[in-house]
Amino acid sequence: MKKLFLVLVLIVNMAVIGFSQENTLYTFFVNIVPDNFPFPLIGMVNIATGDHKTAQIGFYNRNRINFIGWQAGFVNLVGGSIKGVQTGFINTLGEDAFGWQAGFINLAGNAFSGVQTGFINNSADAVIGWQAGFVNLSGQDLKGIQTGFLNRATGNTIGSQIGFINISSQKINGVQLGVINIVDSYENGIPIGLISIVRNNGYRAVEYSFSEFTPITLGFKIGIEKFYTTIFAGYNPSYGINRSAFAIGAGFGSILKINESFFFNPELNWLTIGIFDRNNQGISSFISYFGYTINETFSIAVGPSVTLVNGDNGNLPDALFKILNHKINDNNSIVVGARASVRLRF
Repeated sequence: MKKLFLVLVLIVNMAVIGFSQENTLYTFFVNIVPDNFPFPLIGMVNIATGDHKTAQIGFYNRNRINFIGWQAGFVNLVGGSIKGVQTGFINTLGEDAFGWQAGFINLAGNAFSGVQTGFINNSADAVIGWQAGFVNLSGQDLKGIQTGFLNRATGNTIGSQIGFINISSQKINGVQLGVINIVDSYENGIPIGLISIVRNNGYRAVEYSFSEFTPITLGFKIGIEKFYTTIFAGYNPSYGINRSAFAIGAGFGSILKINESFFFNPELNWLTIGIFDRNNQGISSFISYFGYTINETFSIAVGPSVTLVNGDNGNLPDALFKILNHKINDNNSIVVGARASVRLRF
């Protein structure tokens, strides 16, 4: 089948070379027409040697210059610009596009305005509109939305990137929603994800904190001040060196400046205590930190906390200190306490 397809392409290309702009071949199998041919091309192979309007419907559709209308086939090629729709397994165009490409692979040689839906969507220049696929690539600016596993804009982004990995090589005004977000800098908007790397005006800090359940806790914060995530590990020396003494967790928070020195910092954290123990316990905490910025590097924060403690068969972890402890049932309780932290920003 592959050899037959290659032979077919070779024969068609030889036929195109032999045809001038004045010659026309119009059959139900192979259609080769000159510039501005007024009728649709419906056949196995459809080739327009100049501009063409209306439709090309077949296995292999090729338009040497500009196209206005609908190309529907396994392979659709436009050498110039397109205003319309390409639907097929492979859709490519050499210049600008205004419309819709729907296929497994969609390629635009210049700027693309409209919608690309497929497994791989790639525009060599800017994208204005929506790219939806497994891999979405914009060679320059993105003004619109990318939704997929991997989304990348080489220029600036005005809009949204939603996927597992989102990359904007320059500034972004909008939202990144994914597991991993990478951007040069944020002007307006927010990155929401497990790991958000903002190269220029991002927030990165290591933290030592003291809590009711893990007095020795080390954390790493990353994102922007408006929204950051934290991963941390804790140790409770009162348990000694055993499986119940160690904890890991994650959370997110926001730093809201009151003035140049003081800030309000709400956080929501989840912690698993006794990570090596079969009967580990989980706690969920909301902390209202109030902080003070010592300099560009160091800051301190303290504040009250409210923690929901979950155990198993009455196996609830004990708080080292508490303001209030309300037992809901044998497996759940609410503890009101306090937290303190020291942070090193870099």
